[in-house]
Amino acid sequence: MLGLIIGIVIVAAILVYLGLSQATAGDRLQRRREELLQQQTVSPQLRSAVSEELSASFAERILKPVLGAIAGRLAIAAPEGMIQAARAKLAAGGYPMGLTEPVFLLLRSLAAFVAAGASYAAFSSLASATPLMRLTITLCVLVVVSMIPDYIVGNSVKTRQAQIRRALPDLLDLLVVCTEAGMGLDGALAEVVARKEGPLVDEFNRTLVEVRLGKRRSDAWQDMADRVDVAELGTLVAALYQAQMLGVSIARALRAHSDALRTQRSIRIKEQGAVLSTKMLFPMVLCIFPALFVVILGPGAIQIMHTIGGGIGGG
Repeated sequence: MLGLIIGIVIVAAILVYLGLSQATAGDRLQRRREELLQQQTVSPQLRSAVSEELSASFAERILKPVLGAIAGRLAIAAPEGMIQAARAKLAAGGYPMGLTEPVFLLLRSLAAFVAAGASYAAFSSLASATPLMRLTITLCVLVVVSMIPDYIVGNSVKTRQAQIRRALPDLLDLLVVCTEAGMGLDGALAEVVARKEGPLVDEFNRTLVEVRLGKRRSDAWQDMADRVDVAELGTLVAALYQAQMLGVSIARALRAHSDALRTQRSIRIKEQGAVLSTKMLFPMVLCIFPALFVVILGPGAIQIMHTIGGGIGGG
């Protein structure tokens, strides 16, 4: 157990050093200004590869390669199913904070070690509590701390999927306009990528690049649907594949799917509006009604108390 605590302290110290060693925006600007001045005064032939490497920070030269090597070894030792699941989750979240599969698995392992140490500390500090309370708090600490990396990535996945759902009808309208004007599907995608921004545009751009590199259009679209994991986009891919197989106009299929998406969105908005009164009930009862009761009934209650007190005193 002592070795575990020492390992946790070492990992925490490394992470703290990494956080403190990151240069601020002003420091990076000053360092870049100094590099430009040195490039103007020093001949390029005099700057060797060793000097370029030594000019980097300690974290970039030592710690990042070491952590990358540890993450690579962990990825090799991890089961293939775990790596595939991590890859799918990170792809659905748009690789938040630049995470890769080995780094994400390494963060999971570090979170597990930190959770073990935190749960042990919580269990030791609750010696005076009941056994059930100690066990409950220890398990809660263990689960919460160990699930922090998955929670962060899962939150990124939900946010990105919500952004894609909101942007899909508008981008479909632009695709419809382009295809009805005589452009092909690839040209319409290129026009959308050139005019719009967002996660869905990034996915369209990746799909377009894959098609240009020789991948079948149906496979590229299906991979995009699997990667994003949004039901509306999966339905669009199925509609495009069916239109391609049956020889139906792509513009007509996109128009029909765009109308269906707008109808679904209006229905979803009405559903959210219908349950809004129920969701507002508990905040109103717990937060708003007590304040209203104090404002409305408070003066009357004070007057009644004075009246009753005066009557009792006079009697």
